Amino acid sequence: MRSLFYVACMHRTKKNRKLQSILVALALIAVSCGDATESAEGGGATDTNVSPGTGNGLEGDFVVSGSSTVFPIVQRQAEEFATIEPGVAIAVEGPGSGDGAKKFCAGEVPIANASRTFKDEEFALCEEAGIEFIELRRGIDGISVITSVDNDSIDCLSFNDLYALLSDEAIGFGSWSDANALTSEWSGTEFPNAPLDVFGPGEESGTFDSFNEIVIESVGKGKTGLDPDGRDFADIIRPDYTSSPDDNVIVEGIASSQYSIGWVGFAFASEAGEAGKAKLLNISIEDGGDCIAPTAATIASADFPIARFLYTYVNADAAANQSGVAEFVDYMLSDQGYESVSAVGYVDMPAADIEKANSLWADRTVGRSWD
Repeated sequence: MRSLFYVACMHRTKKNRKLQSILVALALIAVSCGDATESAEGGGATDTNVSPGTGNGLEGDFVVSGSSTVFPIVQRQAEEFATIEPGVAIAVEGPGSGDGAKKFCAGEVPIANASRTFKDEEFALCEEAGIEFIELRRGIDGISVITSVDNDSIDCLSFNDLYALLSDEAIGFGSWSDANALTSEWSGTEFPNAPLDVFGPGEESGTFDSFNEIVIESVGKGKTGLDPDGRDFADIIRPDYTSSPDDNVIVEGIASSQYSIGWVGFAFASEAGEAGKAKLLNISIEDGGDCIAPTAATIASADFPIARFLYTYVNADAAANQSGVAEFVDYMLSDQGYESVSAVGYVDMPAADIEKANSLWADRTVGRSWD
């Protein structure tokens, strides 16, 4: 699991279903969900002994905020839960892991999703506000590097190549060939003299953070075969690119430019690939290394180098006292709920991780629980 160690619908309480349907539709407009893909071998839910909502006429309303990557999973679960407990109105939004963490730690939302664990400063915000949380691992994603389907010049990129194109050292690079000055120092990779149009998530996104940590920081720490003592390396993604918190907007940008490059979660990349809107690039950690395609199987095995876990944070007090919150989390962690992970295009966790997540929730274990 080498790469995994690199980082480690607003419904309101109403009795009529018409308002509930309207609010679900609004959430769906915000971000569209990925299509179903085949789940990885060895994944799938175990018998959790956690029952979903019982249909006993619960009423309540709350918002789930956070990661746009995790959004499709929880949106699907909220829609399914609404058929069991129609009196519980759930709005799901995806402004980004960071924005969701701020709302969660301010007590504005009882549940937040993240495509990484909360940062130290986010944990500190929760602690200062007296917010105790239950940290639940939800599934596995592979951050996919994508380009236009018309770009026949590039099929595989190493971490060092990505550094040369996307790190802070690449500020101002408007052509792929501009990066050749950097690659000449280590690999000799020669990129074409073609416009370099970069699209990706912004700094509010957990996908930004994960990509930065797994790829850019790894280069600077010598994990890709370069010598960090021999030269200084940047440790952040270049700021001069077209960013968006909406993965679908990123995909549209990629499709609009022949020589584009960008990165999104696997569910969005896979759907874009199937729709002919993007080409998923193979990735190697080291120059000349094995080029690995992002697939459910390679992400589950962590052979794909940019794999990462997905998380949900639950306010422990809200779970105990806010109507519908605990019952919705019960559903999320039921066998039916776990099926949503692969159904929207992500990868199921190993059985041991599923059992741990279920145990953490059953025991209401608060605080950090995962590396």
